[in-house]
Amino acid sequence: RGTVMSTPERKTFAKGAVIFKEGENGREAYLLQKGRVRIVKTVAGRRITIGVVQPGQVFGELALLDNGGRMGAAVAEEDSTCLTMSKTSIDHMMNEAPTGLATLGRSLLGTMRAGGEDLAQARAELAEARKEP
Repeated sequence: RGTVMSTPERKTFAKGAVIFKEGENGREAYLLQKGRVRIVKTVAGRRITIGVVQPGQVFGELALLDNGGRMGAAVAEEDSTCLTMSKTSIDHMMNEAPTGLATLGRSLLGTMRAGGEDLAQARAELAEARKEP
């Protein structure tokens, strides 16, 4: 307690800009205010879409919450504006959450990360199967 949460910063990204790369350590999460962002993962040399973010949605939070690398890359599909949330702010929110809620949240994060990996692998295999005669 007593930790001051940082003020969100507004960032803009031009169409095609890479907001973050797969595997990077997360320093901030993003609340998309305007535009559209595609989350892609590389599987067997293919870029596989694992999500499309619309205004009002948050992305990039998983790496901050479980301290893992970025599960995929985030690319602006059109000019986009985001508010950022720092790792310090998110850590503060998790530390202030009731113990049971924080434990549940961390469990769900593991499930989400595994599900994202499975989804990317399945989409890559489907794309490969569609190429075969």
